[in-house]
Amino acid sequence: MYNSPANKRLRFWALASISVSIVLVLAMIIWIDKLEYKLLMFMRGCTGLFAIFFVILSAILVYRVNKEHIDKR
Repeated sequence: MYNSPANKRLRFWALASISVSIVLVLAMIIWIDKLEYKLLMFMRGCTGLFAIFFVILSAILVYRVNKEHIDKR
């Protein structure tokens, strides 16, 4: 069920979005003293957007798999 092509794409984009979010958080931690305030706020906003995107994609993936499982019963 998780291995259908559409679900693999969803899983890939969910993992990509959370990876970008983690990279942004690590960059903020490493260079917190060297970043301007506006850039730091922009990076925080992008991190939050990518995290929300991850949650939405994960929810869609779980819904699709559960719906397919229930339809097979």
